[in-house]
Amino acid sequence: MAEKTTKKPAATRKADATEKKAAAAEKTAAKKTTTARKAAARATSRGGEGSAAAKPAVAVKEAIAPRTPSTTESTASKAISVRKRTAATVAHTTQPAGEQATGWRRFRRKTKVGVVTSAKQAKTVIVTVGRQRMHPLYKKVIRLRKGFAAHDEAGDVREGDLVRIQESRPYSATKRWKVVEVLSRAGEAGAAAPRVEDVAGQLEQAEGVSEILATKPEKEESEAEAK
Repeated sequence: MAEKTTKKPAATRKADATEKKAAAAEKTAAKKTTTARKAAARATSRGGEGSAAAKPAVAVKEAIAPRTPSTTESTASKAISVRKRTAATVAHTTQPAGEQATGWRRFRRKTKVGVVTSAKQAKTVIVTVGRQRMHPLYKKVIRLRKGFAAHDEAGDVREGDLVRIQESRPYSATKRWKVVEVLSRAGEAGAAAPRVEDVAGQLEQAEGVSEILATKPEKEESEAEAK
């Protein structure tokens, strides 16, 4: 009669598989440990030179590696920078009124030079600023003019004066500028300018035209006497 084959239950089969895996893992771990031991033995047999050279290399790597600042150090540096800024602002504000330096924001304000075209309002003047620019298409130089309403605290600016204006806080709905300096009064430039006759005489003297004109009548007289 034929012998009957008996199948093992599933639980026993799983247990056998886990045992085989554990045995394989132990074998691989043993192989790794043996290879590591062999490598260490080779390194020691070669001498202490390799180990001595490896230590400085590690030290160099540690020195080259960037050091990440901790959170406490970063917060401390931020606090120091804030203290420096506050100390600078306090130093500016504690100076006397005559020598008080304007803050860094004031140095960045724009300035323009123009002629006062209207001074009819109280403490307000209209300053016309002219500039030139090239036309983007026709490449022709165009003169542009724009009027700025400026605040005149002293009230001594008159129409026709050449003034310098600077950006400031809004004084009203249209005033965003103030008069900083009066460069020249109306009529002063014309009075100080030299006359046309004087300029013409100076040019004649510089070019020697006056000497040439003075010698011509003498030549004419000598020629008349010779005839």
